[in-house]
Amino acid sequence: MARVKIDLPEEFIFSTEIEVRIGDVLAGRHLGNHSLIAMLNEAHLRFLRANGFPELLIDGLTFINADLAIVYESEAFHWDVLRIDIAVTDFHKYGCDFFYRVTNKRTDKVVAVAKTGMLFFDYEREKVAEVPQGFKSLFQST
Repeated sequence: MARVKIDLPEEFIFSTEIEVRIGDVLAGRHLGNHSLIAMLNEAHLRFLRANGFPELLIDGLTFINADLAIVYESEAFHWDVLRIDIAVTDFHKYGCDFFYRVTNKRTDKVVAVAKTGMLFFDYEREKVAEVPQGFKSLFQST
């Protein structure tokens, strides 16, 4: 079976912690796929809020997912606290990639690594849009 491989960037620019709730756990007593995806989205939104975009809009635009890849490396269980580190790279005309490293604070094991390809979208025009300068400026050295 061919496995997905995600090459993580060396530098992460944001970190947040999320506790595994009982509703995040499947019958096998470990974190479920759907809950991990929701946690990645929550971490993404926390990153935006921490960088001055609390309303999910960046210069009138929002993000949409173009793709998602996850590689699971270990389990997480109810009450575990997960640290989600984020890196943003591979900018192009309409978006960029978000990389995530999810680590269990109790065991210090990586639970999963993930990548989302994100595009900017203009809902008024119903089409993809160029990366706004307000977002690009977060990543330009001063």
